[in-house]
Amino acid sequence: APPPVIALVLIAIGVVLGVFWPVEIVPAPWQYVAGGPIIAGAVLLVMSAFRLFQRAKTPVPTYRTPTALVTGGVYRLTRNPIYLAMVLLIIGLAVTLDNVWLLALAAIFQQIIRWGVIAREEPFLEAKFGEDYRAFKQCTRRWI
Repeated sequence: APPPVIALVLIAIGVVLGVFWPVEIVPAPWQYVAGGPIIAGAVLLVMSAFRLFQRAKTPVPTYRTPTALVTGGVYRLTRNPIYLAMVLLIIGLAVTLDNVWLLALAAIFQQIIRWGVIAREEPFLEAKFGEDYRAFKQCTRRWI
């Protein structure tokens, strides 16, 4: 399944669990003060990554073959800013909605993406971009 679909399914599960078994993690109104900036950061991160892909004229969806290796901008900080943004979005929603289940599901999402998506993408990118990708891996962390 595409990573955004996985994220949406886990968010839906977390929201349902939160409705039936609420567990407070952040007292009101602090949940909005803390969660809002996390969500905003996630949105800015993904927008920045999308813009870089657009400039490089390479597709964003993982099912399409990349035509360029993007290593500048937010990609200097993390090799996976879009996946990181998805994790941050789930964490931000967990804090904003005061939902401990979403917090736990953010950790599960990160592991699904790490082992189910990134583990397949990295060898493909290394085969496609060779030494450029190996150098990128050496100087840029997978997450942060």
